[in-house]
Parts: sequence; C-alpha cells; structure tokens
Amino acid sequence: MKAEGLVNIGYQRLLNFESPSGGFNWWGNTEPGGMLLTGFGIQQFEDMSKVHEVDRGIIERSKRWLAQKQNPDGSWNPTTHLHGYNMALGASKLRTTAYILWSILQVGDQGKHVDKAAKFIKNNLKEAKGDLYTLALCANALVLWNKDAKVTVDLLKELYDKRVEDSKEKTVSWPTAGDTAMYSRGDAAAIETTALVTMAFIKGDRYTTAVNGGLAFLVKSKGAYGNWNSTQATILALKTMLLAMGGVGKDADMSVAVLVDGKEIAREAFNPENSDVMRIIDAGIVGPGDHRVELKAAGRANVMYQVVGRHYRPWREVGGKGGPLTVELEYDRRELKVDDLITAKVHVKYNLNRPTFMVIVDLGIPPGFQVIPDEFATLVSQNKIKRYSLTGRQITLYLGEMRPDKPLDFKYKLRAKFPIRAKTPQSVAYEYYTPSSRGVQEPVLLTVTKE
Repeated sequence: MKAEGLVNIGYQRLLNFESPSGGFNWWGNTEPGGMLLTGFGIQQFEDMSKVHEVDRGIIERSKRWLAQKQNPDGSWNPTTHLHGYNMALGASKLRTTAYILWSILQVGDQGKHVDKAAKFIKNNLKEAKGDLYTLALCANALVLWNKDAKVTVDLLKELYDKRVEDSKEKTVSWPTAGDTAMYSRGDAAAIETTALVTMAFIKGDRYTTAVNGGLAFLVKSKGAYGNWNSTQATILALKTMLLAMGGVGKDADMSVAVLVDGKEIAREAFNPENSDVMRIIDAGIVGPGDHRVELKAAGRANVMYQVVGRHYRPWREVGGKGGPLTVELEYDRRELKVDDLITAKVHVKYNLNRPTFMVIVDLGIPPGFQVIPDEFATLVSQNKIKRYSLTGRQITLYLGEMRPDKPLDFKYKLRAKFPIRAKTPQSVAYEYYTPSSRGVQEPVLLTVTKE
C-alpha cells in the first residue's frame, strides 16, 4: 500500500511538468518542452503504466509533439536548454535522435518518423567515434526497431568487442569517457553505459556470457544505501536487472537462513508471491575483528544478495577541504539564548576547471532552530538558485550552472526555539549527476540557554 501510494503521488507530480506548448520541461512551468526530457517522460509513464493506471493521452500527445519536431532527414536537433546550459543531453544529433527513438519505440510507436530516425542513425553511426555511451543508446533504439537488421547486429558486435573484462571479479563493463546524456561521468557513467549495453544484448538475444558479466558488474557496483551512485545509473541498473530476471520468480521455492559467526539471525522464505520483494536483515552492532556471514539455502530460486557494513570515522580523518566542491557554513555566534536570531553565512565554490550544471546543496538545520526562509525566496527571484525546499532537518538548494570563478555567497537567519547543546548536522554540496563529486562542511557545536 505504501509503494502504491508513492507511485500515485509520483504520477500526479509528473503531470505538472507538461508544458502548455507541448512536451515536458525541467521546472514544471510555462517554458517550452525539452525534446530529450519529453523522451524521458514517455519512458517514465510507460514504466509506471505496468503498476499504475496512466492516461495514455499524455503519451500520445508527447509522441505527436516529438514527431512534429523531427527534421526532414529523420534526426532531432540537439537541445541546449536543459538546466539552461547543459549540452550533455543534446551533445549531438546522433545522441539526441537515438535517445528519442529509443523512448518512443518503448511505447510501440510505428509512425513514419520511426523508420526515418532509424535510417539517420544507420547513416551517422560513425559520428560516435568510439563514444560507447552514444553507441549504447543507438543499440537500444535499433534493437527495438529491428533486432535482426544488419546495422543492429554489427553494432552489437562492435559493442561486444569493446567490452572490458575483469577475470578476477568475473565482470564485464563498458567504461566511457565524457558525460552521459544525464551528465554523469566516471563510475556513474560506466554504470549507465554498462546497463544500456547489457539491455541491448538481452533484447537482441545475443552474447549471453557478456550479459551475465554485465549483470555481475551492476550487482558489484551497488552502493551501501541500495542505489547505484546516481539517480539515472540506479534507474538503468534496475531496468536492466528486471529485464534480465523476466519470470524467474514463477518457480521460486526456497528458504534461506542467515548466520553471523555461526548464529542464525534470520530466516526468509521465497515463493512466487514474494520473490520480487527485497528483504533487509540487520545484524546489529558487531565488534572489531573478523566475522563470518553465511547464507544457507534449501530449495531453489534465483535471488541476489549484498552484504553491507557501516561505520563512523572521526572528522579529522574525513576532512572537507580540497575536493571538487567547497561548502562553508559559518554562524556569527555559537552561544545564544532562546528566541535569539543567529546569522548563517554560506560559501559554495566549484573547484574543477570545467562548468557544471546541477549542484545540490544540503544545509543542515541545527536541532531546536527555526529557519527564516525569506533569503531563499530572494535567491530564487535573483536567479542565483533555481529553487529550494525546506524540511525540519535541512534546507536543500538547487543550483543551475556553477563555474570556478562564480562562487555562491549568501546569508540567512535562524531562530533558537529551545535550550539545547548540540552539534549541527552535516552540510554537503554535490553534483546531482555525479554524487561522488562533493564537498562537506564540518559540524559545529551550538549552545542555547534559557537566559
């Protein structure tokens, strides 16, 4: 019931991002729709329709709008207005066309514009010049168009030949240079590209061994918090794994005992009714030294597992300086009384020698303090930030373009509500599409007294 409720809320929120002039835009306002973002929206609604009722008219409107934007040669032009500046989504006509064709084919579009787009991709594949991510997008579009066409078979073979195998880990991956369509790079880009190539192989019914290696790479790349580095990498990894699993849960009949150091701490049963449900088993606190975790299975089912450990490190070992991003949060005083106001001074700087296009800043709110939000509304009106959200625990700022020579500096006020002596929560700045690119602010101790 909780999952269905969240899906319903997500569906209603997505509807608000449709532009009055057609397509979907980033901020849910009156700006024109973005072609690639509209393709992404089509994918979201189609995936959602498997578990939630979706108005097909939204998908049909989006398909018609995209068809109207197609060039006579079958391509779609690169877009420049995602986040105002980001060229990664529309880095080239080939990438843009492949992404849109892949999206509309997922909803069974068979209009004339489909064959025109496929022909454009076929005639312009050489433009990718070894860009594995763009080739992976093209492969997913072509395999849905015609998996047995020579151009599709040849492209899948080219991707297979460019795999990177790790014999020790028994994985296969496709690391890629540059940015993905969703502006990821590094590890996140490798996950996206590997997921896309693996999906194309599955849909094309080819290279089973490479598929297994790609799936192994995705499983091993999963983070301790249950995701894959970035939002888009997580989405593609999950879609790939669901596609690979198919109906494997139909014959599930297995019991698994989980033991830590020989002591059973949990037992789980897997059957056709519950085989798709993730189980989380907490072993509690374990002391230092070596420990043995065992899974003892009786019966048969195709399940995956992950063992995660968490620990805390002193701030002196973690640090927060010298990274891709700098976030500094200073208070004008650290000792005050109930109902007093304090001023927080914020400095956010991007340190790499290239611009970035979506930075998230999470400012921790000290326990027992109330934020005065006026300054954040002013920052939005001045276009210094795109938007903000405020909860009881943190302020989240959404920034557009950031450059090394244009830091963000501002102040805001907080009111002390209760007597308290506590450290402030951590404040973090990170690139949305590459979360490992981040900066962290050291917590400070604040003391509030009655008088």
